[in-house]
Amino acid sequence: MNWKSELYRKAKQIAESYRSKNSVRGVAIGGSVARGTVWKHSDLELLLFVDAYDPAFDYFNVIDGLGVEIIQIGVPNVQAWIDRHAEDGGIRDALKFPIQAYQCRIVHDPDGLISAFKAIYDRSLFDDRIKTIKQEEALARADERYDIAESLLEQGRGNSALAALRLAVNELMLAFYWQHGILPRSQNRTVYLLKRHTPKLGSPDLYVLFTKVFGVTDHPARMKLELLAAKNDVFDVTKAAWGRNVPEFLEKACDGQLEWGHGSSILYVYKWCLHTIHFSELAQGLYDRPEFAERHPDLAVFLGFDRTDAVQVSAWAEDYSRLRSKLG
Repeated sequence: MNWKSELYRKAKQIAESYRSKNSVRGVAIGGSVARGTVWKHSDLELLLFVDAYDPAFDYFNVIDGLGVEIIQIGVPNVQAWIDRHAEDGGIRDALKFPIQAYQCRIVHDPDGLISAFKAIYDRSLFDDRIKTIKQEEALARADERYDIAESLLEQGRGNSALAALRLAVNELMLAFYWQHGILPRSQNRTVYLLKRHTPKLGSPDLYVLFTKVFGVTDHPARMKLELLAAKNDVFDVTKAAWGRNVPEFLEKACDGQLEWGHGSSILYVYKWCLHTIHFSELAQGLYDRPEFAERHPDLAVFLGFDRTDAVQVSAWAEDYSRLRSKLG
């Protein structure tokens, strides 16, 4: 059996195992497995339709060697949207549901609810009205993070400013994608996919800025050593924020040994995770506090704080502003 057939076999088997859970009203497979755009290391995005959120289901999991994200979708919200759509044809409520549900593959749907939801959602997600709202939302998040970066630069807190700018650039990428009708997907191949989409975006500038800001242009061997040295700190932070299964998920589903040939993208994922978790503390200059580097020297090096100063971050911020201006 080749890798693709094995991946689909595991995904179906795992999905089937959830159909008998008491709190589950329906099961579907989402993401790249559903859309048939898998690669050898795709994880499974499993959609569970539930009456109410069930804390018994961890979001991050590794099952039968496969990374599994369990995404719970509330049946009352789904039914309400189906009813409203039947009344007025409105599609705005598509914004309430995760994009992983786009073109999902139904596994268990005894009441026909998922089928009805899918028929509306697949038509709605790339409607011009939804794309515009998605773009505007991403730009609003980008502006918020850029403003934090600017404020931190004024205070001379270059490390925290870099982290905020990274988050701003990430949101700017999402805004460009929605503008061009590109579904954001596969974080494990983000850098590769961004480069591939460069012709559609009209310029390599975003790709160049993204790779520089996230510090994924250094020598691969050096970057791997830095990740391996910082991994215990990374796992401690992510486990405390996102749950007990996150370290194993990151190791198995996010190439913890950098063996998959997409090292730049994986390094981005780890840095993005850390900065996202620390977002509420960035404005207070978390990464510039002396105790941060003292307690987490390897993590500080992995995040590039030993070789990036406020002058460089300011230059990147100017590049960001030029790109941002192209989106109005």
